[in-house]
Amino acid sequence: MSRTVLYGGTFNPIHRGHLNICLRAREAVEADEVLLMPAAQPPHKFAGWLAPDQDRLALCRLAVQGQDFLRVSDYEIRRGGRSYTVDTLRYLLAERPGEELWLLIGTDMFLTFTQWREWEEIGRMATLLVASREEGDREALVGQQLLLAGHGVRSQLLQNPPLPMSSTQIRRELGETGGSEQLAPQVLDYIRQRGLYLHPPEDVEYLREYIRPLMTEYRYRHSLGVERQAVRMARWYGADVHKAAVAGILHDICKDMPKGALLQNVLESDIINGIDFRTSPQLLHSYAGALYLQSHMDIHDPEIIGAVRYHTTGRAGMNLLETIIYLADLTSEDREYGDVEEMRRLCREDLRGAMVHALTYIVGELTAKNRTICPDTIAACGEYGVTIPKP
Repeated sequence: MSRTVLYGGTFNPIHRGHLNICLRAREAVEADEVLLMPAAQPPHKFAGWLAPDQDRLALCRLAVQGQDFLRVSDYEIRRGGRSYTVDTLRYLLAERPGEELWLLIGTDMFLTFTQWREWEEIGRMATLLVASREEGDREALVGQQLLLAGHGVRSQLLQNPPLPMSSTQIRRELGETGGSEQLAPQVLDYIRQRGLYLHPPEDVEYLREYIRPLMTEYRYRHSLGVERQAVRMARWYGADVHKAAVAGILHDICKDMPKGALLQNVLESDIINGIDFRTSPQLLHSYAGALYLQSHMDIHDPEIIGAVRYHTTGRAGMNLLETIIYLADLTSEDREYGDVEEMRRLCREDLRGAMVHALTYIVGELTAKNRTICPDTIAACGEYGVTIPKP
């Protein structure tokens, strides 16, 4: 019977400590393979600044070069949404019937294991292999091992020295010095090439490069155009120019991402909006984008988040930045619809008039195409006195 150790996590970034634990795990249980599986979105904790999924995958693949027993899986990233271990184990057992699975986890995860989704089912599918994270945690680990054994959950404590440095510390070191001895040379080279972890989350110059591989060339040019128009409007109306630039460049960050993963992210969030995204998929990216900024990019400014979230629908009570991004999206230099020049003139001279004109245009287009008008747009129309035409 083949024996596989599953090692999941954000690997943000993957470092020598991760690789050393994999080697010790393989030796401890005589595994045929250790499977590294980067998570799309961790359910148990906020990951801090989370590098793009494809970058973390690339870093893992670079890190395991020359280690034949290590393999990288993109299953959880392809699946999208929160990465629940019980679902991953079910997938692996369906793909590999009869395989003996071990789940490699650290101290903190082991001590909170009974808080995991369907933890007893996890225990039926895999044996836990526990790596110590710090000195002096052995007594707590043994106690938890006995408790779980009473529920039929098998576990083995790995004999390993504590991990010398966490990914959080390495990200801090990268930001301060541009390097870390805890990273393999090929991993560090990639990080420097992509500029990962080396910039503050709201560094506009870096964000222009960050978004490029996440979208089509058309979407990228549009995002740059929205940024420029948002900055102009912020200067005209006394808004925060930096926030306008950040929201403008990031407003469509999720537009070209797979819709299934975006929908799962939104449905698993606490957003309540009255929108059926299955029938209004064109609205999905703005809500998913607001979540992405918080979960993956460590951006939490409520004005920026709101501007990204409502740039497609608008809402009642929009603040100045939300209004600017909503209008900048409609009047960026790449837009070519019929009366876009009139829209641009109004954006310069009459902000309220521009909103009335924009909402009238939007609801007219939606009605003509027999599309559902979402509650936020209806509320915005009510506030601005815009009549919604009948189908």
